[in-house]
Amino acid sequence: MTRPQEPIRCFLPGPAYVLAEVRQAMTREVVAHRSPEFKKVYRRLAVGLSQIFRTSGEVLVATGSSTLLMESAVISTVRRDVLNLINGGFSERWHHICRSLGRSADSVVVPWGEAVDPDLLRQALRRKSYEAVTIVHNETSSGAVNPIAELVQVVRQESDALVLVDAVSSLGGAPFETDSWDVDVVVVGSQKALAVPPGLVLFTLSHRAAQRAAAVPHRGFYTDLLRYLDQHQKGGTITTPDIPGIWALDHQVSRILEEGIEARWARHEALQERTARWVQESGWTFTCPRGIRSQTVSCLRPPVGVDPGWLRTQLEYRDFVVASGYGQWKDETVRIGHMGDHRLEDLERLLEAMNTILEEKGHEGAGSRRRAR
Repeated sequence: MTRPQEPIRCFLPGPAYVLAEVRQAMTREVVAHRSPEFKKVYRRLAVGLSQIFRTSGEVLVATGSSTLLMESAVISTVRRDVLNLINGGFSERWHHICRSLGRSADSVVVPWGEAVDPDLLRQALRRKSYEAVTIVHNETSSGAVNPIAELVQVVRQESDALVLVDAVSSLGGAPFETDSWDVDVVVVGSQKALAVPPGLVLFTLSHRAAQRAAAVPHRGFYTDLLRYLDQHQKGGTITTPDIPGIWALDHQVSRILEEGIEARWARHEALQERTARWVQESGWTFTCPRGIRSQTVSCLRPPVGVDPGWLRTQLEYRDFVVASGYGQWKDETVRIGHMGDHRLEDLERLLEAMNTILEEKGHEGAGSRRRAR
């Protein structure tokens, strides 16, 4: 079923545009988070999230940012040794988190725009034993996707380490199989491909991870994943949550299930493919090769003579928003977030605006090639 929907002109790689009907859901009356009414919604939400996460296990909810759960996962499951796979800014963040917690954190590092080679992981696991391996599925900083299934398989073959995955900007917009890929902890932000306002983070905790956490002392209070699991099983959260955010998430989960998670993946794939055709036609380039490009965010380098900051400003004059690069690529790339509820017609309007801007500048790319077609 296709619903009528307002045009989307915001193409940030998070926070993603939130539809008016989802925002409206937040105006529902606030109730006590231990009340029967809240528990009813929470339990319904948990069932829906399990379908989106592709798991028969529990999907838990915390109030905070995804970084909170990245840190909590380490505090709750790692006493000393952890291996961080790094290929961009957010995978590097996990390394900084581990170091800040006093953990012995080693890393496998590959250049931005590349995916981690499973053979590099295998070599690292044969050199040393680790309690956990951290991986970012979709590097929002570079638009590169790591092969989670292959990496997890290497971990299972070579060690008993837990696998902690940041799927913050992918799950809900790109294929992710929590159970069949055998991931222990999956962390997802509400504000990315799920297209809900910021403030909630969703996560899984495998039986293996829960057992490991039980042996870890001093897990904190707000960072103790077992405490979340205990309260989740009672139909709620450990403390008062972002209740308006829960209402919005509940509404959006219903929309996602109505669309169908595989249909949602296909829509995001079509958005990425359309962006790729435009890139080829206009003289821009991707920062990562075909085969590892994100379905939810395209990180692009403009042609010579086109300043990314100038282009973003010109788009803002036309009421379109795209993102700058991130970290070391901040001033040299543009990131187009096609995640959440974007449709092809929304993307076409953005690309047409970019063509017009470049044509007016006298750039050889978009305008002349558009006329040639």
